[in-house]
Amino acid sequence: MSRGFIVVAVVSALVLAASGLIAHESLSRLSGVQRGMETDAAADFPSATPADTLPAVRISVLNGCGRPGIASVFVQKLRKDGMDVVNGMGGNADSFEFDRSVVVDRRGRPEYAEAVARSLGIEVILDQRSESPYLIEDVVVVIGRDWDTLLFPGKEISD
Repeated sequence: MSRGFIVVAVVSALVLAASGLIAHESLSRLSGVQRGMETDAAADFPSATPADTLPAVRISVLNGCGRPGIASVFVQKLRKDGMDVVNGMGGNADSFEFDRSVVVDRRGRPEYAEAVARSLGIEVILDQRSESPYLIEDVVVVIGRDWDTLLFPGKEISD
C-alpha cells in the first residue's frame, strides 16, 4: 500500500469525524422547539420496512433545503430502520435549492436506493454512479423543501 493512499485514507477519516462533530454542534444550537420537533418527528416515523429485510446499505444524508437540523431527523429515521448512515448526523448539500427530496444511487444498486426511498417515502430516485475508490456511500439522500410532507404525510407544515 502506498504512503499517499494511507495519507488520503487518514485525511478522509478525519474529515468524516469532523463533519459528525460539526453536525452535532449545529444540533446543540437549535432552539428547544426545533430540537423537540426533531426528536418527536423521528420517534413518530413508522418503520416502512422491517430492518431484517433491508440490504446492508451505506447512506449519506444531506440537507438540500436549508432548514437547520433537518438532515439529522432523517438520519435518526434511517437508523431506526436499521440502516447505516455514514456521515454522522447528516451534512449540507451543495445547494439549499432542492424543492423535492431525492435518493441518489451511487453504486448501480437500484435495490439499495429503492429500500431507502421506501423507508423515507421519497418518490424521486436518480442514478448517478461513481467508480471513485474514495466514495464510501452506496446511496445519497438529499432532503428538499418537501421535508414536511415526508415527516407528516398529507399535511403541509409552515415555517
